[in-house]
Amino acid sequence: MRILQAIDSVLRSGRLLLPTSPSEAVRVVDQAPFLESVMVVISVLLGILFLRNFLNIIPYLLDNFTRARGSVALESSVRVSRDRNIVALILIIPCIMVINKYGIYEPDLIKGADEDVHLMVVAGVFFLYLLLRLLLWVVFRPKRGGDNYMMARRTAYTFFILIGLLVLPTVGILNLFHVNPLTIKTVILIEILVIYLVYFVRKAQILSLGCSSLTVFLYLCALEILPTGLLVASALLL
Repeated sequence: MRILQAIDSVLRSGRLLLPTSPSEAVRVVDQAPFLESVMVVISVLLGILFLRNFLNIIPYLLDNFTRARGSVALESSVRVSRDRNIVALILIIPCIMVINKYGIYEPDLIKGADEDVHLMVVAGVFFLYLLLRLLLWVVFRPKRGGDNYMMARRTAYTFFILIGLLVLPTVGILNLFHVNPLTIKTVILIEILVIYLVYFVRKAQILSLGCSSLTVFLYLCALEILPTGLLVASALLL
């Protein structure tokens, strides 16, 4: 009896050391950031409202990817070029969310920041990059014969759409199979690099329709290499 009483006393005196409620860190992970949730809703609504615009430009997107003359066909149609511009604007929001979620642009300066703050910084840098490209385009715009120059600038919208339509389904499929986020990030970077290289070649081909080889090289340095180089440098150095 004494042995049984001693065992019962030991069992009753035990303490539960593990917490009975989820930790704060777990609760934060389970809750989607407010700003991101709002952006998801907006993206879905815009995608549904402008689905026809998406469908209208798909053949032209493939044509632009395979040949430089595809840009001529696209820009010659006011309706298609308008649809292209609308779709490019719609894809800005989901692309920013992907960039933020998978750390495509994540300098040390914003690591560990609040999720909403992190997203706003990424969005701000994205729009600064677009603004820089616009300013460079205005500065170097030729006084005469700027049709090819304008077409080369607008082809960026087309290839941005191609990036979005490739990256977004890729993210969805890889998440469906529970692929590691670092692997998803690597795949995204490879896809962006491939599309950007094709875009770079197509832009050079379009500019060459009205410019010498040296002028084309200088334009590419000013309009593409400079802003993109600054973006990459800010991610590595800040």
